[in-house]
Amino acid sequence: MRRRQKQKLSQSLGLALGLFLVWILLSGKFEIKFLLIGFFSSLAISYVCLPFLTIKKTGSDKAFFVFGVNYFKFFFYCIWLLKEIFKAALDVTKEILKIHMDYEPRIVFFSMPFENPMASVVLANSIILTPGTITLDVTDEGIFEVHALSKGAAEDMLSGAMARRVADLFGETCMFVPLPEREYLITAKEVPR
Repeated sequence: MRRRQKQKLSQSLGLALGLFLVWILLSGKFEIKFLLIGFFSSLAISYVCLPFLTIKKTGSDKAFFVFGVNYFKFFFYCIWLLKEIFKAALDVTKEILKIHMDYEPRIVFFSMPFENPMASVVLANSIILTPGTITLDVTDEGIFEVHALSKGAAEDMLSGAMARRVADLFGETCMFVPLPEREYLITAKEVPR
């Protein structure tokens, strides 16, 4: 119980500090009265908003703070993700510029059950941000359904590199399992006109 109170206090103070820094950055005023107004406003907003920034996993009573991530690791994850976005954009461009339209879009599945629901959100959004892939569904059991534009995009998704990095980001063990038996190609008949 005491540990949970300390954790809540540190989350609340961290949120208040972040809000106060934004206040300073946006106001640009360093007079004492403005700093005090910003400081107390940040504390009040943090106190009011903290319950809304705590989520629970379905079927569990353990709560997770939405911003409860290692920010140092998150910075390097963002750099890695930008590199992956750029690489995937080049691959999609090559696919589009091919003379022979031999796309092989497919739906791939993999299992990556996270304890923290925010890890699933980050992974699903990272997949969407990467050109050539779209997250279609994520089940409560952690099964991801992803549309991949090409065979290469599908192989990248089923390698588990992104899932491993997200697991590391949230301090979880990576239990990535590709599910190739569920994969299927999308034929021209299935594409609506």
